[in-house]
Amino acid sequence: MKTHLLALGLLAAGAAQADVRHEAWQVRHQPDRFVDRVMMEAFADADKGPARLSLYCDTENGFRVMLMPHQALMPEGPAQISFRIDDGAPVTLSGNAFGDDTTDVVTVYGTAHIQPALAAARHVAIHYAGGGASGDLGFTFAGLAAGEPQVMKICPVR
Repeated sequence: MKTHLLALGLLAAGAAQADVRHEAWQVRHQPDRFVDRVMMEAFADADKGPARLSLYCDTENGFRVMLMPHQALMPEGPAQISFRIDDGAPVTLSGNAFGDDTTDVVTVYGTAHIQPALAAARHVAIHYAGGGASGDLGFTFAGLAAGEPQVMKICPVR
């Protein structure tokens, strides 16, 4: 019985650590016979609600930002997304929302403008507007600053 409780405790602790680690940059390599692709990913769940903000960087596609609301935020189509990163001034970028009854994903364009700030962000406040809908979301990251130099090396701002 004690062994089972210890095992469950270790599993629970591992799950808690896995969640925190995803709020920091995770690095993976995908080698093939022509190139060694380096991929970095980090995400944070919304401070309130089911949304998730995902950050990606890889040697093939560069830096990308995706907002996955997991709720009905706005209809499909063009969107304006304003990012306030830590104590910085808001930066408004365009995007595109996809989904039917719920907004599945909002792709964000022109992310090079916010890449240096997002690479080490602690808190990101987003104001979104599109299709007559608007609102605010907040995301708190832990540990992104440690991976910032590698993000800027793998995905230099162009």
